[in-house]
Amino acid sequence: MPIKKVIVLLIDCRDEEKLEKLIIESKEVDKNLIDQLIICYLKTFQDNKPKNTNSKIQRVSSDIEVTRHSLNLGHGGDQKVVFRSVANIDSGVLVVINGECQYSLETISEIAQPIIRGEADVVLGSLRRYKRDLKQFSTFVNNFLSGVKFENWHSGYRAYLISSLNSINFVESSDGLSFDTDVLLQLNSAGFRIAKVAINSNKDSDTPNGLGFIAIFKSLITVIRHRLKIMGFAPSNVMPAAYRFKFNEYSSHSKLKEVLQNMPQSRVLDLGCADGQLSEVAASLGHEVTAVDIESGPKSSTQIKFFQHDLENDLPIDLSGKFDVVLCADILEHLRKPDILLFKLLPRLSNNGMILVSIPNFGHWYPRIRTLLGRFDYDARGILDQTHLRFFTRRSFSKMATKAGYKVKRLSVTGTPFEVMLREAPKRNFSWSFLISTLSKIDRIFCKVRPTLFAYQFIFELTPLAPLISDELND
Repeated sequence: MPIKKVIVLLIDCRDEEKLEKLIIESKEVDKNLIDQLIICYLKTFQDNKPKNTNSKIQRVSSDIEVTRHSLNLGHGGDQKVVFRSVANIDSGVLVVINGECQYSLETISEIAQPIIRGEADVVLGSLRRYKRDLKQFSTFVNNFLSGVKFENWHSGYRAYLISSLNSINFVESSDGLSFDTDVLLQLNSAGFRIAKVAINSNKDSDTPNGLGFIAIFKSLITVIRHRLKIMGFAPSNVMPAAYRFKFNEYSSHSKLKEVLQNMPQSRVLDLGCADGQLSEVAASLGHEVTAVDIESGPKSSTQIKFFQHDLENDLPIDLSGKFDVVLCADILEHLRKPDILLFKLLPRLSNNGMILVSIPNFGHWYPRIRTLLGRFDYDARGILDQTHLRFFTRRSFSKMATKAGYKVKRLSVTGTPFEVMLREAPKRNFSWSFLISTLSKIDRIFCKVRPTLFAYQFIFELTPLAPLISDELND
């Protein structure tokens, strides 16, 4: 898609006279490239506002639409307002420049061209003469923690494809200096192409190019929080929400697979099958599998009969016959009324039929601590998954199952999945596997001693409390 508009945002401007001088001296700026110039002033500008507010900026760039803002919402807050104001320009480029006049404007074309040519979605300006300071130290630490290799995390010269900004959740980012770091992390996690361009600084600028310790610290905290989001902690609108098959041998999926392996060939109904990986495992074991999900379901297998259906609206009308096993793997917590679904499954079970349910344990120590500290909130994944509508403990689910007409024939547990700590982790010269393995072994011991506190998930094997009346009449 051809680029239709290039917008330049000068952020954190505090000195109108320096700004005028910078634009006047930037004779090589391609006026035909820039469609709009947006200037956001710092609060200090209001206190030192020049008498002549009709500055030379408009006259020098007479062909460019100039917009001034004195929002005073902070470094990130001002950018949020601008990002939202240009959101409808999908085929546009937004160039963000630190308004402290330490950068030359002559490289606007150079930094925007990789996006215009379709070679990148984001471009970072990197100073050709890059002195050693806190910026370089912070860049090294952020690269180490995040696993990326950016040359300058704190570049004051950036260009964004506007449509890429519309794909991330910048609204929840900080209003302060760490806004740039969070936006960069989100764009990287979302898979956008990030390039760098060497740029010159403004030699005549007397604005210090340093970065304060507080800003460095906040940037570090932002990187750590983003890493926790990738692991599943804290809600996220950027991380892929796709359901993942749990390959660990001690996971709920592995335990369900073990049950299916020890059964004769059976009719299996997989409710909430997601992309169908568990259904495909059951089919590979020789079972006749029917799967149901609100999404598209299994993509490749032809052995599985699939119904695209919302389980909040009863079972599919075309679902026929009875089933020996009904799999409810990590699905009941996503429904508003899981007890009604369980009740309606009763007549769908064969004489010796059963329901296998895996649910997260809200009594686990992690949500208990969060609640105790008054920090209850949703996470991207896990027990407090942001898509969960219901929360269960061992007792509350057993009670609900009994009311729905079932008895608990067998109950097993899974431990905390410490392996998520390595999810999308940067490659190192050392391995964390020994530490993860040791933590998992200790956790499994605690699960046996106190399952209600340490079990991450419960796996219930449910059977009807009594034979159905219709079955007795048939006999």
